[in-house]
Amino acid sequence: MKNYNPRDYWEKCLSKRFELSGVGHAGFSEYYNKWLYKAKIRTLKKALLSQQIDIHDKIVCDVGCGTGFFIDFYRLQGAQDIVGVDITSISIRNLKLKYSEYHFIKEDVSSSSLVSKINRKFDILNVFDILYHIKENKAFRRAIANISNLTKNKGVIFISDLCGSKSIDVAEHVEFRSRKIYEITLEENGIEIIAIYSLYYLLNRPIFGMIKLVGLREIGISLDNLFAPIYYCLDGIFLSSKSNKNNLNLIVAKKVKP
Repeated sequence: MKNYNPRDYWEKCLSKRFELSGVGHAGFSEYYNKWLYKAKIRTLKKALLSQQIDIHDKIVCDVGCGTGFFIDFYRLQGAQDIVGVDITSISIRNLKLKYSEYHFIKEDVSSSSLVSKINRKFDILNVFDILYHIKENKAFRRAIANISNLTKNKGVIFISDLCGSKSIDVAEHVEFRSRKIYEITLEENGIEIIAIYSLYYLLNRPIFGMIKLVGLREIGISLDNLFAPIYYCLDGIFLSSKSNKNNLNLIVAKKVKP
């Protein structure tokens, strides 16, 4: 943990691969990650439909905009304006060139200067795959406070995390926080969880790649990369059956207090 510097870590990842595998699951191929992100969109669309959230003419902030994947999604959904925030220089530089009509800001979501730098509020905050990469609890709480201050009253926030019964420290750069921690921290900042949706069960983790025998693990990971569309389809079945095998969730929250 003490060796993990978020800005340096993600700058290095995106400088090496400015593609979905650079911001997604680094253990798998770009092909696999495209199916992984397709699964994110499937669940996000489900949430938008079931919660009757209309993106058209809304102002959106994409926190951790990375390669611009969600910028494309919200643009196609008819967002009126989009602001992207990312901790890396390479993301902001590339996205400014690609999307000249939008505004991009280089900043850490937990920074004390983030809110004043942006200086506006949003109908929707997209915070996919960001908060569980914040290891320090103080920084996590500051990030939630910033998210609240950037959200309009009755605005919607999308967060991905495990959000299970307990917190799990997974790696040097990953800590999944419990639902209780989310509920308490969000409530302290005038936000309440209105729904939680499963993102995937088979995707986002090795299946054949779990084999630990020398030589076979590499073959297993290759099979996982190849079978990504099959995992995607099977996940659709598991999602509809409300199984408890999910390994990441989409938290839908709303700003309920100014």
